Amino acid sequence: MGSSSTKTKPEIVQDKFERLPEFAKPLHYKIYLKPNLETFKFDGHETIEVEVQKPTDFIKFHANEIEIKHVGVKFADGTEMKDIVFEVNQEWNLVIVKFGKTIEPQNIQIFVEFSGIHNTKLFGFYRGSYRDAEGNVKYLVSTHFESTAARKAFPCWDEPIYKAKFDIALEVKDHLTAVSNMPQISKEKTEHGTTIFKFDTTPLMSSYLIAFAVGEFDYVEGMTKSGIPTRVYMVKGKRDQGLFALEIAIKAIDWYNDWFDLKYPLPKVDLIAVPDFNMGAMENWGLITFREVMLLADPQKSTTRMKIQISLIIAHEIAHFWFGDLVTMKWWSDLWLKEGFAKFMEHVLVHYNYPEYHIWEYFVGNNFVGGFELDSLKASHAIEVEIDNPNELDEIFDNITYAKSSCLNRMLCYYLSEPVFQDGLRRYLKKFQYNNAETIDLWNALSEASGQDINTMMSSWTKHMGFPLVTVSQTIEPDRRILKLHQSRFMLDGGKDEEGHIWQIPINIITSSHQNEERKFLFNKREQEFVLEGVKPHEWVKLNSGTTGFYRVHYSQDMFQGILQAIENKELKMLDRFGVAEELFALVECGKVQADEFLTLVETCVKAQESDYVVWSALENGLSKLANSLRRHTDSKILECINKFICNIFEPLAEKLGWEPKEGEDSQISLLRVLVHERLAKSGHQLTIEKCQQYFAYYLANPATLHPEIRTVVFNTVARHNGKEAIEQLRHIYETCNYSEVERECIIALGQSTDPEMLEELYEYAFTQNKIRVGDYKFFIMGSRSIKEGQDLLWKYCRENIKNIVSKFDSACANSFLVAFKFAFDSHCGEKKAEEFLMSMQKNLDPATHKLMTRPIQQVAENIRVNTRLLRDNANVVEKWLGEHGH
Repeated sequence: MGSSSTKTKPEIVQDKFERLPEFAKPLHYKIYLKPNLETFKFDGHETIEVEVQKPTDFIKFHANEIEIKHVGVKFADGTEMKDIVFEVNQEWNLVIVKFGKTIEPQNIQIFVEFSGIHNTKLFGFYRGSYRDAEGNVKYLVSTHFESTAARKAFPCWDEPIYKAKFDIALEVKDHLTAVSNMPQISKEKTEHGTTIFKFDTTPLMSSYLIAFAVGEFDYVEGMTKSGIPTRVYMVKGKRDQGLFALEIAIKAIDWYNDWFDLKYPLPKVDLIAVPDFNMGAMENWGLITFREVMLLADPQKSTTRMKIQISLIIAHEIAHFWFGDLVTMKWWSDLWLKEGFAKFMEHVLVHYNYPEYHIWEYFVGNNFVGGFELDSLKASHAIEVEIDNPNELDEIFDNITYAKSSCLNRMLCYYLSEPVFQDGLRRYLKKFQYNNAETIDLWNALSEASGQDINTMMSSWTKHMGFPLVTVSQTIEPDRRILKLHQSRFMLDGGKDEEGHIWQIPINIITSSHQNEERKFLFNKREQEFVLEGVKPHEWVKLNSGTTGFYRVHYSQDMFQGILQAIENKELKMLDRFGVAEELFALVECGKVQADEFLTLVETCVKAQESDYVVWSALENGLSKLANSLRRHTDSKILECINKFICNIFEPLAEKLGWEPKEGEDSQISLLRVLVHERLAKSGHQLTIEKCQQYFAYYLANPATLHPEIRTVVFNTVARHNGKEAIEQLRHIYETCNYSEVERECIIALGQSTDPEMLEELYEYAFTQNKIRVGDYKFFIMGSRSIKEGQDLLWKYCRENIKNIVSKFDSACANSFLVAFKFAFDSHCGEKKAEEFLMSMQKNLDPATHKLMTRPIQQVAENIRVNTRLLRDNANVVEKWLGEHGH
């Protein structure tokens, strides 16, 4: 075929972003790709059947970072244009095909010949590397297309509304295996030492859900009760590590079939582990791709925490087969429609199928905290957020879209009851299957199921950023309690909300005599009074029972004293104790109470012999933030005192828990043991440090002697205390262990060297020598930010090298980069630091990147200022309280 005419400055292209015109839509793609794992380039051609719905003389579709060599068109009457003119707009990733005449509505075929590269930036049809069991470097290629990267692999209508059917064929070297969304229907060897894998036609689906992978793979397989063959793929040598994931996947398909009352419609399910990955996983319909550490588990090496995370992420991605794949949002502004529901449903599934994980405790400790922390900032965003430019889209794959949205789903489910909530979801899925939907469609389905106006109630949460702080006071009468409630936006910086928004808040209340009988109200005014009958003067009253509502409570002093007494008397349930601890420190951060009240709560929990992980996680989080801010105080004795206090309260717990997990012990005990020993080691507890050093010496002689549950504590501690020798030993473990969970633990530990010269060398090792995967940068930085020396070097290194670090990612809005970016800077204190940070970003980022990163930059500056006030307002308070209490 001859080359088509091409222009790079199109005449029919907008100056700003616009969505594709809706007068043409793809119906069916036939895609042929020939990847090359030696040159890292691929060739391809495709035929796209397109329905033209209005008269036009041109057509537009997407392509990015691929060279289009030829475009042809065949019209409904059989005539062809084999050498058609097309134009390319690189900025907006557009190809404009010009017919040279106006055509009437009809179905046409577009033929495209193209080539592209297997990049290293974790988006598109990208390459990854790994070492096999013999230490040889191997390569594979796989895809990650969400949100706008399918266009990097083949020209397409790369917006979620354009659902079509796809036929995929891959020609690969004979020793390689190819997989895609649908089952293989043929496998044909050629005379050129290659094999052509052809896959069955997909159902109607959006382009971002297409997937394929090519490499030297092994797999384990099983069958669901509903007859769906299920496989877990991995690189060779790790076959047994897929069995845990296989069990979960099979169970998830069958359970969701029943819960949604809608059968999984594809003929197979594959899950594949790839070493290099941007996110945790991606819900490609029929072929879910995972970061290796999030799918593979070794019974002898995997921790309880990792098994919980693997269970959740598999449940999450398979939930997407219904929320996201079968029913897809019309546009990315409704991203939460799939992510918030998958995040919530993962916990529902694990709750019913793996009760030993106590998953709702895990849920509040991760999702409530994560959602609250981001949404309390002025630079947050609404759940339903306008997306004017897809280049900015990756930024909203954050704790608003995931954590907050899942918390709102839990709140609504609890408010309506699970059967009513389930009925609404079933209605929604059945009505919009194989189609696209908007948030209002979901609210309408839930309104039909419940008989309530869900749109009015929930729009107050999804269309506005932030969440409410409910301030409550009481009037005590002989046989009743009058509560006066006031709502305003919770602002972490202590400022005032100018918008003055009012939420519709489902309030649930318990009292000391009615802990299992909730009083429920809908609080939908600025101020409102509620009367609780039958409450005696001596009783305590607790709002947000079970921590089900996405709001914080600020109690009057007399009410809070009653709750403190309830904690000391062991009357409050676990999730309520967690809620009290979490929201009290948040009130310290925003300046509404002082840190001595939080320290009193910690002491109260110690008196009550608190033993639950989720409660201690909230207390430890507050203590950690206090200690972090006190590192920057001019008087180091205050930090010594707070660390002494921490050691005094955690030491009895450590003695009780011991070091070695016991056979059959509760999963929460395993998590608590790690938290307690890690906190003691960080606070300078010498016996803990020495024990870690001893365990590490045993590990070097025989790795089997170190139980996986305490491995991370041991690695982190020796990295901080054993000098260069331990760092070199950890680096050797990282490079030779060939197990992703241990590799991650080593990466986190390596960032914690307290020797500035060694730390600088490690930064070169990670960022310049590229010895750490780009997707794992955030873990290295997470380790470094946990120590003062690391924070100081991160501050200097990442500001000076920000351009170089950004260049390693597909975009400055890539999730892995933004997490790393925030970790690098947001632990610092000082108004001068905040200003210095803002100025350095302005100076060291190019204008386009700086604009893309406006919100994350503001979020970091805001967090630095919050840390500043925490130190300024509480250092003397903490010093005084510790002195008065003998610490």
